[in-house]
Amino acid sequence: MCFSELQSTLLTGTEQLAQEKLYNSNGRELRRALFSLKQIFQDDKDLVHEFVVSEGLTCLIKVGAEADQNYQNYILRALGQIMLYVDGMNGLISHNETVQWLYTLVGSKFRLVVKTALKLLLVFVEYTEPNTALLIHAVNTVDTKRGCKLWSNAMEILEEKDGVDTELLVYAMTLINKTLAGLPDQDSFYDVVDCLEEQGMEAMSQRHRSRKGTDLDLMEQFNIYETALRHEDGDDESQPPTVGRKNRRRASVGGTNDRRGLERRRSRRHSLQNGRGLTSAPASPSSPHSHGGHNGSFLAAAEKFGDLVKSLVSPHELEALEKQQQGQLQPDKDKAPPAPSSSPLPPKKESDYIWDQLMAAPRELRIKEMDFTDLADEDDLDILDVDSVLMGSSDLMIPPPPPCLSTLPPPPPLGLFGCPPPPPKKKTIRLFWNEVRPMDGQYRNHKRCRESLWSKLEPVKVDTSKLEHLFETKSKELPKTAVDGKRQEIIVLDSKRSNAINIGLTVLPPPRTIKTAILNFDEYALNKEGIEKILTMIPTEEEKQRIQDAQLVNPDVPLGSAEQFLLTLSSITELSARLQLWAFKMDYEVTEKEVAEPLQDLKEGMDQLEKNKTLRYILSTLLAIGNFLNGSNAKGFELGYLEKVPEVKDTVHKQSLLHHACSIVVEKFPDSSDLYSEIGAITRSAKVDFDQLQDNLSQMERRCKASWDHLKVIAKHEMKPALKQKMSDFLKDCAERIIILKIVHRRIINRFHAFLLFLGHPAYAVREVSIHRFSKILSEFALEYRTTRERVLQQKQKRANHRERNKTRGKMITDVSVVVHLTGLLIGSGSNGALLPI
Repeated sequence: MCFSELQSTLLTGTEQLAQEKLYNSNGRELRRALFSLKQIFQDDKDLVHEFVVSEGLTCLIKVGAEADQNYQNYILRALGQIMLYVDGMNGLISHNETVQWLYTLVGSKFRLVVKTALKLLLVFVEYTEPNTALLIHAVNTVDTKRGCKLWSNAMEILEEKDGVDTELLVYAMTLINKTLAGLPDQDSFYDVVDCLEEQGMEAMSQRHRSRKGTDLDLMEQFNIYETALRHEDGDDESQPPTVGRKNRRRASVGGTNDRRGLERRRSRRHSLQNGRGLTSAPASPSSPHSHGGHNGSFLAAAEKFGDLVKSLVSPHELEALEKQQQGQLQPDKDKAPPAPSSSPLPPKKESDYIWDQLMAAPRELRIKEMDFTDLADEDDLDILDVDSVLMGSSDLMIPPPPPCLSTLPPPPPLGLFGCPPPPPKKKTIRLFWNEVRPMDGQYRNHKRCRESLWSKLEPVKVDTSKLEHLFETKSKELPKTAVDGKRQEIIVLDSKRSNAINIGLTVLPPPRTIKTAILNFDEYALNKEGIEKILTMIPTEEEKQRIQDAQLVNPDVPLGSAEQFLLTLSSITELSARLQLWAFKMDYEVTEKEVAEPLQDLKEGMDQLEKNKTLRYILSTLLAIGNFLNGSNAKGFELGYLEKVPEVKDTVHKQSLLHHACSIVVEKFPDSSDLYSEIGAITRSAKVDFDQLQDNLSQMERRCKASWDHLKVIAKHEMKPALKQKMSDFLKDCAERIIILKIVHRRIINRFHAFLLFLGHPAYAVREVSIHRFSKILSEFALEYRTTRERVLQQKQKRANHRERNKTRGKMITDVSVVVHLTGLLIGSGSNGALLPI
């Protein structure tokens, strides 16, 4: 029975016939029918009421009781969809057999079945308080029939008999806490608690809370349990009870027998401890979320379990919750002054706590072979932030910044408007439209700009998710089979998406090896480019659903290569988290190098400029020339003028000002150099965008923290302990190195600000100076100077050679002895060997 048949049967009102088909179907037909139920209820919500009224829940339970885990998962999916509707939830409330079956599945050996059943029970308990009693009844019925202790299925999960699965532990403990929070009186509370304590809940709680590395969510749930138990026993009166528990205690105490409520009943643990003369269990900090009211806890559940319960909260409930919270906070306003209105800070994650611990004791400032240890604590102080340094001398009047500069708005951050928003994941409707005055002593308290350079010179949003939802195309694409020569394949993806995946597969290893490589983080099987490629191929839930539906309709036709690859990827748990963690691991060394090396170059470049003699010769020469030409007595100029020096020409020979300055420097300072070869670090800094570098450093921190979260999620599933420890050590080392880089970056930027003050830049303009442009001006000027210097030296050598040649040009030899000797050689000898007479 296929999807269309079952849906047409339900639509025609013959629900009884649909149940008979479910009862009588088997094998492939039953699988198709069960798989289609969720989509049927999702497409037509009116069917939920008819299905519940016609005892459809009984049908599902009977089929599920005899089915395997896959069929049970399909039924649980359908139940989850039914529970989203009021009619469906009311049907479940009046049909306790369904709740009993869900509790029975908590004892299944299959993880996904257990996880889904626990989720649905949590939604059921949170829907309304009376549901707690229905769950207690279901648990009692199931465990009594089995001859087991009550809540044994949940306790087996907490005992970790089938291995450690943190996610299931959290769900099981949350279900217990929610059930206890919804019980109306202490007798009911102690009935449940004593069953749990008898099965060793105290030992389990102590084991998990004392174990190193226990999941924070699980720790929170055990703390909630311990706090509730101590409060009901009267051992923890210092903590204010919530309204629910306060009323529950009064309900037990009130009535005709007050003494009975006060003295008759305490928890089993309390009685045993008092019998042994022991004190109460040590107090544990409880989470602020553990004492919320019914609506508050329900919102927490909805937030935690996603789309399954989001639609259960109505706007009226949200409005009532806000009023209730305001009413509870009103008495506190009289006791404490009102706090300034601001948005609440997001709660800290585990990765944030780890980061804070590493920040408290950073390592030595070294990144591999790069040494930043000369960056002292004093570099943490930005001289521009200290007001007192501006009062260095009382007889110096600091000129105020020009009004035009002070009113200019700061430039927008890089990339704020240039980066387009990410494309929608869903198919959407298309829109078819086409001179400086250095103040020596002004910063006398700072060693790097106590004196300026010039004093040392020698004189010479749209909401994309909402738009994506509003403008999504609703047309459904039916799966089609494509004939490719002799072979038919199921094709459900559009041609563009399919072609992109097939092209990507040509540069990836065989698909059968990719899953194993991702699970084991095998860098030999999959490289960085492969991971980045797969990140673009992660299937959406819609694609996964469409592929599975098409496969059910045509089970004998193989999937296309792109569809089969997406189906393989979808079978990997926490695929995105694994790939993001792996990509960070493979990117880190390169990214760190791209940040650390430019910082090292900038630090070295400032030292090279500060100590360079040739630069001082050039600046001194240009200053002397300029003061003469201008008829002024300036003490210095902004170095930005250096880029214009090659463009100024004399009016006779049309030689540049740079040529004339270079000639003077070469003549007056023979020990000068070509400048360019001595400031290599500045040349390298000219190629770096330091704004982007700062963004990259921030992104490194964000990705490292996210990787901690990814590792935590992955560890909840199958992961080898050795691999988990290896990745944990790697992330800790990365965090320490990123902290070092942040300290180095802050101190070098502060040092650059002080360096600009040393060069004579006015303080009000220092923050606006771009490191990239500053370095580029100096680097290009140095390159021009080197070229000009080579020509000047060549011309100087030519003139020297010419002067040397003029010393002998056209002169006669006058030495007599030399003349006689040369004359004899020129005359030669006769045939008899006698000299010829002259």
